[in-house]
Amino acid sequence: MKALVLKELKSVFCSAAGAFFALAFYLIMGMMLWFFDGRYNIIDGGYADLERFFSLAAPVFAVLIPALTMRLFAEEKKNKTFDILRSRPVNIPAVYFSKYVAILIFILITLLPTVIYVCSLQQLSNPIGNVDLAAITASYISLILIINVFISIGLFGSAITKNQIVALIISVFLCLFSFYGFDLAAGLFLSGKVQIAVSLIGLLQHYKSMQRGVIGLSEIFTVVNYLLVFISASIIILSLKKKTMTLCFIVTILILNVIFLFLPNLRIDFTSDKRYTLSDFSRKILNDINKEKELYIEVYLDGDLNYGFQHLRNATNNLLADFNSVAHGNININFKNPYQQGASIEDIRESFSNKGMHSIMLNEVDREGKASRKMIFPYAQVTNGSDTLVVSLLKNVAGNTAEENLNASVESLEFEFIDAIRLLNQDTVKTIAFIEGHDELPRSYVYDAERLLSKYYSVNRGEIGTELGILDDFAAIIIAGPLQKYSEAEKYIIDQYIMRGGKVLWLIDGVYYSHQDLATTGRSASMKNDLNLDDMLFTYGVRINPDLIQDRQCISVYLITDEKTQTGTVLPSFFQPLFIPSADNPVTKNIRDVKGGFASSIDILNNSNTTKKSVLLTSSQNTHLLQVPEVIDFDVERIQNIPDYFNQQFIPTAVSLEGNFTSVFVNRTIPDSIQSEGYKTIIQSKNTKMIFVSSSDIISNQLQGKGQDTMVLPMGYDKVSQQQFGNPDFIVNAVNWLTDDDGLMKLRTKQQRLYILNKKKAFEERDKYALMNTALPILFMGIVMGSIFVYRKRKYER
Repeated sequence: MKALVLKELKSVFCSAAGAFFALAFYLIMGMMLWFFDGRYNIIDGGYADLERFFSLAAPVFAVLIPALTMRLFAEEKKNKTFDILRSRPVNIPAVYFSKYVAILIFILITLLPTVIYVCSLQQLSNPIGNVDLAAITASYISLILIINVFISIGLFGSAITKNQIVALIISVFLCLFSFYGFDLAAGLFLSGKVQIAVSLIGLLQHYKSMQRGVIGLSEIFTVVNYLLVFISASIIILSLKKKTMTLCFIVTILILNVIFLFLPNLRIDFTSDKRYTLSDFSRKILNDINKEKELYIEVYLDGDLNYGFQHLRNATNNLLADFNSVAHGNININFKNPYQQGASIEDIRESFSNKGMHSIMLNEVDREGKASRKMIFPYAQVTNGSDTLVVSLLKNVAGNTAEENLNASVESLEFEFIDAIRLLNQDTVKTIAFIEGHDELPRSYVYDAERLLSKYYSVNRGEIGTELGILDDFAAIIIAGPLQKYSEAEKYIIDQYIMRGGKVLWLIDGVYYSHQDLATTGRSASMKNDLNLDDMLFTYGVRINPDLIQDRQCISVYLITDEKTQTGTVLPSFFQPLFIPSADNPVTKNIRDVKGGFASSIDILNNSNTTKKSVLLTSSQNTHLLQVPEVIDFDVERIQNIPDYFNQQFIPTAVSLEGNFTSVFVNRTIPDSIQSEGYKTIIQSKNTKMIFVSSSDIISNQLQGKGQDTMVLPMGYDKVSQQQFGNPDFIVNAVNWLTDDDGLMKLRTKQQRLYILNKKKAFEERDKYALMNTALPILFMGIVMGSIFVYRKRKYER
């Protein structure tokens, strides 16, 4: 067989068909990937990956490989040399596989110089070398598997006819149908389950999965099935003992398919950051979706998008495809272009806005300096038949570049969709409570927080009283801005609630001041906010200090200077900072700065190894601590004239503690007013969580208007700058983290590396890399084929 393989290799390397194949492939790849503008251009794509190369290579090979294989058997049949070959002591499978292996080796050698594309990406990436080589390797493996299928189809087409043109037409049709046909046919069915089943018969869905860097047994088995069918069919057609061989091949294919049914669908995620590996929690949620709980997901990020949003759209599509695979096809997924609805742009914008989906305006400037604007809707709707939830696909974190925000959006997709699916399908709803009775923030000022939390929980309010265990039914309690002291009995009930595993969100102001005096006179006295909670917080490991944070990174206020004309001036409000969220905590990851007000510093005192401490929010690098008692005012000029006034940095204003806590009532008697009746104080808690925040303004919303015209503004909304800060995300994430016993919030810590091109370098050296990536592969193949031709010529001239 070795001699046959060498013979076929020499034949293909020295043939016009081989030269045409290589030249056509390199020119198509070089022009489409590096020269011409469009969806396949790598530099225009902006990302340091070869997704466009692998997307284009498969359909190109589906046409070129049949052109290479069409003559292999058809020509021999036409010239009747195959009949002579069959009379020789060479079996048909050996003849077949010699041609197969020769074509495969030739194509692999043709594919070899495309490694220069990888080298180019490494040089153009930001930083240099920031390329996922493992994922690219897996993509090459997937392409080689598809190439094998196309070779088997090409040889089959050549085996069934004596006419090369007919062989070409049949092979191209079969290659394209096996790749695209079943996916197109799946669209004829309404059932998502049937659509999945039909599309998985074809190659496209499996290739897309492998192209991302994920290779599973189902992908490999599909390729093996295609190879067995077309290889066996070709050998049967070429063989004289057709009946015996047909029966053997049919039995072999059936046995392999039966074995496959009992094998788990193992998948290997070759990507360096494991971005396509779903969490166990996600799989559990998706496995619970059945025919009775069938879901419908409509994604409105579609149409003519720039490379960044196209990347987000593709990531969403890939994730939902993985979801549907785990959910056994019980999710109906539909991508809709909002502009195909036939309505005017204004009607579309209003319609989406009424559903809570606000448009994003894209301002684009192309390479020629031409500016364009487009309104997009990066949202999805998840429906279970009766209820609908909106999922925002885009994260907009202040200070991030556009690429970083898009990467953060891709990282958050699994959490956002799984959270929505979980809420729609949950059977029981947890209950949380706002504690009252100590002059906490009025209900109207936490209305927005209650509204947002009611999406996840049943929200109650009430006073603690003296009944032990009254808090036990609540998944978490929220203490928001109290101004009056807690009694020992109330402290005892909260303490024992914590000892039994209860969770608490403490929003405690360290300093008391007069809102009214500050609003009317611009000045107010300040003093320690004594709530009789210091011993509790100290025992748990936290101290909220009696001081006020002033920060250069803050919002502005509008101060009226002329009552008659109602004119005024905009001044920085140093007492209302914009806190910096921690980048790697599930509560604060990928959220905007959080707007606070009159916050205090927090010290973490808990040194126990059984407690995990995390800082959630901090001030900026330009901070000043004002000790109280002190008069506070908006004298901005005085502060700005003091050199080095903002002399501190990154002071914690929100922290989380997780672990086991000691009771504050160790070696203390139970308060007399508690209805204990033989109850024994628990002195060590179960594993539990608490969050401490030194500014109740974080959860507070503002009111606008009076009487019936009163309107609730979202918490974290700044009227002067008209910006929405990250307060809603922080509060919702904080409560979700406290009550999360299953691992949902861990999805928020999922990270993906950002593989982008150095735009400046890529555009400046565009022509150089375009020429290099087109010419060098052609030169390489020319040298290889020329060397073989010269060698053969000299050999036979002797």
